[in-house]
Amino acid sequence: MGMAASQARLLSITARLSNNEMEQQSLAYSKQRLSDNSEQINDAYLEALSATKYQVLTGYNGAEANYADLTYNQLTGLNSVANGKQYLVKDNKGQILVTSAIAKAYEAGNGDFNIFLKSLGYTQANIDVTKHSASEEAVHDAWDQYLASVGKSIDDMDSQHVLGFDYTSFSQDSFDGYVTYNTAYTTDVNGDILNLYKDSNGYYKERYLLQAFQVEDRTTGELVIQVGYQTEDQEGTDLYHVVDNVTYNTEAGTYTYTNMDGEEVETNVLYADTDANGDALVSEEQKNYLTWQNNNTYVDEGGVSYDVTKESKALNYEGATTAQRELYDYAVALTEAYYNNSVSNSTGTLTYDAEAVNYYKNIFNAISKSGYTTTDNETNLKDTDWFVKQLKAGALTLSYYSTTDKAFVNTTLNSDESITEKEDSAAMAIAEQVYQTQMDNLESQDKQFDLQLNKLESEHNALQTEYDSVKSVISKNVEKSFNIFNA
Repeated sequence: MGMAASQARLLSITARLSNNEMEQQSLAYSKQRLSDNSEQINDAYLEALSATKYQVLTGYNGAEANYADLTYNQLTGLNSVANGKQYLVKDNKGQILVTSAIAKAYEAGNGDFNIFLKSLGYTQANIDVTKHSASEEAVHDAWDQYLASVGKSIDDMDSQHVLGFDYTSFSQDSFDGYVTYNTAYTTDVNGDILNLYKDSNGYYKERYLLQAFQVEDRTTGELVIQVGYQTEDQEGTDLYHVVDNVTYNTEAGTYTYTNMDGEEVETNVLYADTDANGDALVSEEQKNYLTWQNNNTYVDEGGVSYDVTKESKALNYEGATTAQRELYDYAVALTEAYYNNSVSNSTGTLTYDAEAVNYYKNIFNAISKSGYTTTDNETNLKDTDWFVKQLKAGALTLSYYSTTDKAFVNTTLNSDESITEKEDSAAMAIAEQVYQTQMDNLESQDKQFDLQLNKLESEHNALQTEYDSVKSVISKNVEKSFNIFNA
C-alpha cells in the first residue's frame, strides 16, 4: 500500500472510530434516561396505589355496607343515602344548590307548595276521593287543625269559617285557584238578618239559651222567677222573651218542660226558638236544623220557612309560621282533590308518596328561607371530582336534615358518618395497567439499545484492529524509507 493511500485510510478509520464512540456515548445517555424514567414511573405507580375517593353509604346488603361515589346527585337525591338521610348543598353565599327541574318548579309555584309539588308530579292529597264520606271527614279535620292553629274553628260563628261541601269555585272569577268557604244568612219574621251555620248535618240556626230571671210581680210586688231568653239585640239589657211552658227549680238549678212526646223532662240546660205561630219552641238541642223544600226554601223544626242566601269567600292563609302554612297547604290539597274528584293535573296523574312529599317540603322550605342557585353545567352534578373539589375549596358546603332539630344541620366531608374516604380500586387497577405498559416499553427500548451497543462495540473492535494494522504498515514504510535514504 502506498504511503499516501495508507494515510488516507488511517484518517478514514479514525473518523469512523470517533463516530462510533459518539454513537455509543449517545446510547449510554439514552439508557441512563430510561433508568430515570423508570424511577419516575415507579414513583407515579406508588402514588397511584395510595389513591382514595369519597363515597357515600347507600344501604346494606345484609350486614355488608354498600357505597356509591360521592356526587351531588347521589348525595342529595330522594332516598339515595342509607336510612333516607336528606342532604342539602349550599354555595358560599348560603343559597341552596338545586337542579334545573327543582328551580323551575319553585318558580312555577311562586310560593305555593302545592303548585311546586304538582310541577314535580306529586301531591300531598292522601285521600281516596272515591270514598266521599271518609274524604269529607279528612277535609274537615285538615281545616279544623289549620283553623285551630290560628285561633279559630271550623264551626266558629264569629269567624264564619263554615266549610261547605256543596260549593266550590277553584276556577271561577275572583276565587280562581283558592279554596272557598260558605256563609249563609236568612231573615226572620221581623226582617232582621239571622246568621246561618253549617255542619255535616246541614244548615242550622242557633237556638237561644234559656235563663231564669228574678223579677218583681207588678200586682203583688213580690220577687218571682221567670224563664226566658235574650236575642242578640236584647243582650246587655233587662229585656227578654218570656217562655211560659217552662219552670225553673231554684234549689236544683234545673228546668222542667214537656217534650214532643208529652213527657215531662227535667234538664240543666235548655234552649228555645220560635215556631211558625210565634210561640216558643223548647228543645234540649242548641241547633235548629233547616230542611230544604222543593220551592227552594228552607223550613226549621218549628215549621218556620226561610229564604237562605249563600255567600262564598276565599279561605285565605291567615297564619304566620311555617307549621301553620304547612297545615293550610295540606288542607288546600285535600279540598281540591275532593272537589275535583281526582288528584291529577293537565299532564297526568299526580303521585302521592309520603317520603317524596316530605323530601320536597324540606327543600321548598329551605329555598323559601335562603334562596336557590343552579350550575351552568348540569353534568357537574354527576361528577365526583368536581363535587369534591368544590367542597374542599369551600365553594360548596353540606348540611343534613336532623329529625331531632327539625332543621338542616351543617356537616363536612370528613366528619359526616355517611361519607367515607376509601381506596380507589378502579384507579389503582388503571394505574397498575399503565405502569406495566410503561415498564414493558422501557424494557423493550433498553433491549434495543443493548443490541445497538453490541453492534457498535463489534464495529469498534473491527475498526480498531484495522486502524492498528494500517498504522503498523505506515510505520514500517516510514522505517524502510529512512533506511534507503541513510544508505
